[in-house]
This record gives sequence, structure tokens and C-alpha cells, in this order.
Amino acid sequence: MIAMARKTTAERTCAGCRQQRPREELVRLAVVAEPPYVVADARGRLGGRGVWIHAESECLKTAARKGGIARSLRRPVTLDSAVIADGIVAQLERRLEGLLLGAHRARRVAVGTDSVRESLAEGRIRLLGVASDAAGRRDELMASAERLGKACVVLGTKADVGRLFGRGEVAVLAIEDGGIAEEVRRASAHLAGLRPAGTFPHKEPVEGAEGAASSPDRQVESVVEDRKPE
Repeated sequence: MIAMARKTTAERTCAGCRQQRPREELVRLAVVAEPPYVVADARGRLGGRGVWIHAESECLKTAARKGGIARSLRRPVTLDSAVIADGIVAQLERRLEGLLLGAHRARRVAVGTDSVRESLAEGRIRLLGVASDAAGRRDELMASAERLGKACVVLGTKADVGRLFGRGEVAVLAIEDGGIAEEVRRASAHLAGLRPAGTFPHKEPVEGAEGAASSPDRQVESVVEDRKPE
């Protein structure tokens, strides 16, 4: 019998808290030669050396204040954690918009209360998105999604979400593509750590649900990596 290789999930070390976590739980900062020396690379597309960090205000502050990023850069630099956070937030917000528009173009998103109810009833839903100022049946739909083991995220105001779909307002939507749903969930989770006011609350799928994480062996890697441009 040929032994099958076990899938491994790479880990990175957060430059702030120094914890080793799966790469998907961190965001990448790309190292550049000129100030500000690091720039957000939320999609991991930039080449060269990179620094990984939790998308959380405290980790960013710690890395900037105690020199975690400077050590990774191998030079003394002064960094503004707020500027870095703003860059990450801007990229993640653009990422979310792109994902939602992609789902819309692929006809893999149900928009509006009635369409979401139908998606729930027929089992097509992979993730429920609700507007931060949604009312009415929001709690009912969130409870229904959670009973099915689907993640729920808050994406912004009804006007913000509606603008993406060419409507005045959108209170709820259901993403029906598993890959897009996971990317939206991940981006929303990162945003939650940088928005202390809680405008992007996030809930994980229940254990054992479709798409829930397994427990593979993990390959631990350094806080700094060298990467060739794609």
C-alpha cells in the first residue's frame, strides 16, 4: 500500500504577539525599501520579503512599539501602527467588495430577504451577510443560518451593500459559493480585529460544519519570508 502524504498547513509567527498561527489567520505586510517600509499585502500577492501579523490593533501597536517589525526588517525604523492598520483596512474593504461583486456576476449570491429565505430553504447558502443597520427579520435569518452551521458576517450599512448591487439598500444576502464564502468570512474576521467599535462582528461556523477547519500537521515558518513575485 502506498502511504498518502498528509496535508500540512503552513504557520507564520505574528510580529506582534509572537504566536505561531495558521497563515490564514494572519495578514501579510510586504517589505519595501522606502518609508513606510512595510505596506499591506492582504492578498499575499506582492513579491519579496514579508512580515506576518494578526489583523488586530494591539498586535500592530506592539510590533511597532517594541520593534517586532523593525527586527524583521533588520534595521531600526519608526513605524506608525495606525497608518499600517489603515492600509490593511482599505485593502480588506476592497477585497470584500470584489468578492461580493464576483459572486453577483457568477449568480452565486441571493440578495434580499425573500431570496435569502429561498436559499436557506433549498440548502444553497454557504454564508449569510447582513447589514449593520438591518432590522426586521435579521435575527431570524441569522438563527436559521447558524442552525445549518453557516457563518454569519456583518458587511456594512444597507446603503453600502446596496450600492454594490445597484440598489438603494440591501439588508441581507446569502453567498452560495463555498470558496467565495470562505474568503468573505476570512476578510470580515480580519476587519473585526481592526474595528474596535464592532461594526464588523464575526461568527465562526459551528464545529463539524461544511468548510470547518480540520487539524492537519502544520509546517512552522519564520515571521519573515522571501517570496518571488508571481
